[in-house]
Amino acid sequence: MDDYIVLLMLYFPLGIIGAWRWGTWIFKKLLSLSYKPITEDFDTTVSIVVPVYNEDPKTFRQALETWKASEPAEIIAVIDYTDEACITEFKDFQSQNGQTQLIITQTPGKRPALADGIRAAKGEIVALVDSDTLWNNSVMKEAIRPFADKKVWGTGTRQNVYNPKTIAQNIFDIQLDLRFYDEVMPLDGTSKVLTCLSGRTAFYRRKAILPLLEDMANETFWGKQCFGGEDKRFTYLIEATGANTRYQHEAHVYTSGATKLSTLFKQRIRWGRNTYRADLRALWQGWAWKHPIFAFFLIDKLISPFTLIVSLLYFIISLIFQLWIPAAIIFAWWILSRGVRILPNLTRRPINILLVPVYVFVSFILAIIKIYALLTLTHQDWITRRGKERKPQAGGLNLAMAKITTLVIIAALFLGLVLYKGYVTGVPTVELSSPLIAATLAGIVTWLLLSIALAAEGSTRNHY
Repeated sequence: MDDYIVLLMLYFPLGIIGAWRWGTWIFKKLLSLSYKPITEDFDTTVSIVVPVYNEDPKTFRQALETWKASEPAEIIAVIDYTDEACITEFKDFQSQNGQTQLIITQTPGKRPALADGIRAAKGEIVALVDSDTLWNNSVMKEAIRPFADKKVWGTGTRQNVYNPKTIAQNIFDIQLDLRFYDEVMPLDGTSKVLTCLSGRTAFYRRKAILPLLEDMANETFWGKQCFGGEDKRFTYLIEATGANTRYQHEAHVYTSGATKLSTLFKQRIRWGRNTYRADLRALWQGWAWKHPIFAFFLIDKLISPFTLIVSLLYFIISLIFQLWIPAAIIFAWWILSRGVRILPNLTRRPINILLVPVYVFVSFILAIIKIYALLTLTHQDWITRRGKERKPQAGGLNLAMAKITTLVIIAALFLGLVLYKGYVTGVPTVELSSPLIAATLAGIVTWLLLSIALAAEGSTRNHY
């Protein structure tokens, strides 16, 4: 009986974290029940604005055809002057379709391109769209419905990967479903403010956002110009004014998604930095606290990588100290709990049940990436979709220090858990089980995971 009590005490912190994570998830699910999409018809003019850089011309053309089917007032393509293939492709599209406008820009960056397109637009609503995003036939009709309410300045769309084939694409597809079901729908139903109107496709009231263009295009963070994260910046600029943002679940768009896990990890570094910059600024400025549930979501997102890492460290401790039954329980719980949480995706793609173990492993890598992103949130390189004319931002030494710091943080968490084990059991950890050796082993495992997560980063370059 004493052994069971000791085990209960040893794993009690993990139980507390598990109860918190599941309680938060259940709370979000209950909130999502309040979500109701807008169904009343609303008619207005829509201008599509698409910034283009280093895109596959065939993908771009396919996307153009899907947008055209919705019959927008106009399609404005702002294309980097170096992307001759897409310029040619759009000119060919123009020759067969009216109401199009080509802007060839020599100003690098997605933000200035969006600003140029929005200023040139004539529609009451502007749809900001990524150049590889495909629409279904009802996207525009569904997405403009909320604008009947003058308090609404922006609407977001449901997003998934188009015909996912690789592991990376399916993992990303799962993550997209989780975001919309467990984050966007609860916030729309309760707060009418969202964490991000994703740049793959978002609709804005043009007249309302025109005064915000300079703040979007020229955002700085701690004195450094921001490149990425324009969609989240736009979202928060709108919400800081007191206006509402909404989500339309039936407005369904599709993206190609990264085909390699290495590319997905690189994207998550960039997205993580953008998220932390925007969320910390929103909390610091104070307007986020006017929406308590929204603020809770931001704080939960900030701490969740650390709680996930603790779960991994408990599993490693169980293996090192040959606590086989607790290790098996933890592993089985990972598989079961992740399987339950990704049910929204499994209802569409049941075959993804086979990816649950991979998804668990990737989740731990992404948790490490988020910690690293937090430590490098002032670094501004785009990382993916490189172009030779885009020069990498300096800062290799700072990035190396951030990687080491990430390792140290995780190793410190591990050492704390080992010391806690010694305290609970009353048995000093010696020889192979000494805290120093145990922490070293944990450091090796952590470094391997960190290396996998960051190996693809290398030299970073600015791009769209």
